[in-house]
Amino acid sequence: GGLPALRVQGSDARYGLRAPTYGMAGIDPQTGAITGTDYMPGMQDGWSATITSFFALHFGNFGGNTIRWAYFLLGLAGGFLFYTGNLLWVESRRKKERKAGAVKQTRATRILGALTVGVPLGSIAGISVTLAAAKLLGSHASYAMHSAIYYALFLIATGWALVRGAARSGVELAILGAVAMLCIPAASLIAGTGWYDAPALMLVDLTAVLLAVLLFLSARAAARRAAAGQRDSIWSTIRPVAAPG
Repeated sequence: GGLPALRVQGSDARYGLRAPTYGMAGIDPQTGAITGTDYMPGMQDGWSATITSFFALHFGNFGGNTIRWAYFLLGLAGGFLFYTGNLLWVESRRKKERKAGAVKQTRATRILGALTVGVPLGSIAGISVTLAAAKLLGSHASYAMHSAIYYALFLIATGWALVRGAARSGVELAILGAVAMLCIPAASLIAGTGWYDAPALMLVDLTAVLLAVLLFLSARAAARRAAAGQRDSIWSTIRPVAAPG
């Protein structure tokens, strides 16, 4: 067999990290001498440090909580851009088709509208429940388990949107997202007071509650739009008037 090897994990706030929250050093288990510094913060050569910088950018493990929250807000902005961009495209297409006399949305437009609802709200539900599971299960939750939780909710929400349509699922999935968000602080209460020892963890729960409120308000607005919006819009549940002919 091969010689025994040992890797030690640690972090250094002065340098970027190769992994999400730690760097690594290769150690000789017999002598304790450092044998590998490719992943060790502050001890890397130029090439390894350059590669590590890309990992640090990906994980956002530099700059402390300020950078992590900035990444969070940028993620929300990206999701909002996806939703509003598709919404504007669908509505501008509807107005253009109305000028041509069309009052029924095409199949492609209905699918795009459903995906515009299902994809972001499915992601919200999946990530929220995964975070809640992490608090309750701790080290017992494997990467595969977290992936299964996320993709199950994501695929269910997306499929639901395709079946129910953009107008109905926009209300239903916004409520699902809000409930999923509330699972995060609920998991903290179940897990015990240890989760409130760090202000950052309390801020995560407060943010989840705020986002849940916004999703409930979004569901109410979507319900009003579905009941009183333009009849020929995919965001309306009012049956469109048949074209004369």
